[in-house]
Amino acid sequence: MSRLFVVTGAPGAGKSTVVPELLRLSAGGLVVMDMDELLDDEGSLLGITIADQSGAPHWPAYNLVWRRITELVRRSGIPVLLLSPLSPSQLPEGRWLHLDCPDAVRRERLAARGWDAAAIDAAIHDAAETRKLVPRSVPGDGTPEEAAEQILAWVQE
Repeated sequence: MSRLFVVTGAPGAGKSTVVPELLRLSAGGLVVMDMDELLDDEGSLLGITIADQSGAPHWPAYNLVWRRITELVRRSGIPVLLLSPLSPSQLPEGRWLHLDCPDAVRRERLAARGWDAAAIDAAIHDAAETRKLVPRSVPGDGTPEEAAEQILAWVQE
C-alpha cells in the first residue's frame, strides 16, 4: 500500500485554503483530501454534526471513515495527502506535518469567520497542543502557494 501523509493544524491554520494550491502543484501524482470536504455547509455528515464540540461523540467513527477512505485510495498505489485537525493518536498511521500560524493570525482568521472569543481561545489551545504532538511544521501565514510548496517538498523527502 502506498504512503499516507497527514498535514494537521488547529482551526485557522490554512488547511482548507492550501488545498487548491496543493492540487495545482502536485500535478496528479498525489491524492489530496481535506477532512472538511465530506461535511455540508453546516458541518454535518448525513445529518450528524461533526464540526463542533457537540459532534465529539461521533469523532472516533468519523476518523475511522477517513482512515478507510485513505486505505481504499492507497491500495491503488497512489499516495494520499490528508489535511486534518487530528493528532497522531487519532489516526495512528502515516507521516505527520503541522501547518501552523501565529496565534494573532489565527485569531484574526477565526474572528473573520464569526467565531466567538471562547471558540477562538479553544483553537489557540488546540494549536499549542498540536505544536507539542507534531513538532515539525510549515508556516501557514504566508501565501497558500508558499505553504503548498513546502508541504510538497516534505512529501518528496
